[in-house]
Amino acid sequence: MGKFTCLHCDNCCFFEREEQGPLVFSDEVKRLRRLAKERGVELTFREIKVNGVTMYRWIILGYCPFYDKDNKLCTIHSVKPLACKMYPLLFNPRTGEVLVSKDCPWVEETVKNGGINLSDFPEEAKALHRVVIRLSKGSSNG
Repeated sequence: MGKFTCLHCDNCCFFEREEQGPLVFSDEVKRLRRLAKERGVELTFREIKVNGVTMYRWIILGYCPFYDKDNKLCTIHSVKPLACKMYPLLFNPRTGEVLVSKDCPWVEETVKNGGINLSDFPEEAKALHRVVIRLSKGSSNG
């Protein structure tokens, strides 16, 4: 076991279906659009309500436009959305359920070797906590 370590596999940055796209807050949309404009990239978002809070499904089909395929790194790592920061933790805001992505090779290997705990994801849990706080406050920019 041990603390989560990204293996730079690219599974978290590739999306086959619209519903796999991250849920982002309005301030994150603004930041992403600004970054995309600087890079000449178009982004698509679909507004959705989550427990009364306006959020946006970031629609990505294929690789995230901020993912560097050659170096297998996020080019906006320090300012990426909370949904990306908390991966491989997955949060269902409608039910409050927290899951761990089976698409992550680190998770798969760690489960085979004895299991995982939320404590294995200290940084990701911090991002998850921020999401929960923002949703509980009903705020899309806090």
